[in-house]
Amino acid sequence: MASLNREASRNGWRLQFRDNAKHKRSIWLGDVPEWQAGQIKVHVEHLLEAERSDAPPSASTVRWLAALSDAMRSKLAKAGLTEPPAKREGQRLTLGDWLDQYIAERKDVKASTIETYEKARDNLVDYFKKEKLIREITAADAKRWRIWLATEGNRRDTKSGRTDMADETVRRRTGKAKQFFAEAVERGLIEQNPFAKLPSTTRGNAKRQFFVAAEWIEDCITHAPCDDWKLILALCRYGGLRCPSEVLRLRWVDVNLPERRMTIHAPKTEHHETGGVRQCPIFPELRPYLEAAWDAAPEGAEFVITRYRSVDQNLRTTLERIIKRAGLVPWPRLFQNLRASRETELMAMYPAKDVAAWLGNSVPVAMRHYAMPRAE
Repeated sequence: MASLNREASRNGWRLQFRDNAKHKRSIWLGDVPEWQAGQIKVHVEHLLEAERSDAPPSASTVRWLAALSDAMRSKLAKAGLTEPPAKREGQRLTLGDWLDQYIAERKDVKASTIETYEKARDNLVDYFKKEKLIREITAADAKRWRIWLATEGNRRDTKSGRTDMADETVRRRTGKAKQFFAEAVERGLIEQNPFAKLPSTTRGNAKRQFFVAAEWIEDCITHAPCDDWKLILALCRYGGLRCPSEVLRLRWVDVNLPERRMTIHAPKTEHHETGGVRQCPIFPELRPYLEAAWDAAPEGAEFVITRYRSVDQNLRTTLERIIKRAGLVPWPRLFQNLRASRETELMAMYPAKDVAAWLGNSVPVAMRHYAMPRAE
């Protein structure tokens, strides 16, 4: 049985009782009318009896709980009588509302990361519908969603009619779904993450790896439309820079030709301890192109690449034209395979840890996504 005590010094009511484990419990009710304190006492006693007999609470107690303020519900939750307010929120939180809320809160990530969140959100909403309650999504539902994602989740390739999605993309989208629901678990909105056991670690797609020989890139440089494009190709293939992010950020103040090194600023890794800044050698193959660009640069030039700086520029389309003009066939992942080809060459000559530091990734990432076996 519970008991009510009026504390004159604090001008309010205190409810005391022993839970079913015989532990003393106390809830401060505050300055409420005596009838309201008595009502709370009756419902608390009913909750204790329901727990003791392993039976659900009565309909009247359920309605009473639903009408409580979050503050009072939190007090009951601390006493082990009900779920906390966050979990109650999860009982009625829809998938669309939760994903929109989570993405809107992530002001700490870049716009490109938000885009990946939005793509995963679209896949989840397409399959489950935005009105689906997050607590209703089960592990079996998550497995079916992943199968759907792999076979029907691709909405881009409308010309060929293909709807299947690459395995690496499926893994990345699954990883984002895990992230969304792990946060819901962390906040107490749901008890378990239905996506937790689904494979999401990216492994690298060997089918899309392609070693771009130096002879090929020299042919492309010969057919480049301007000096800026010649240097873009050299920076990607001989310097291993990410394009466009690192190539377009490179300033002349970052290039130290006498000491044969350059400072690279990588937006992709700004959140790392290094702040996205790394030192990279100016390799012998790259040096002539940087020297020529330095000699041709106007007085006071800030950026190494002066053209193609607009976000509207489609460098990929231009590169495809250059490759075809050189009499070659465009390879998969045009810019990434230029960087991967350089990393593969360097790893055959230098310790992997040094190469990874120069090119701005980790050894495991380099091995999984960049390094390629060579016949030599």
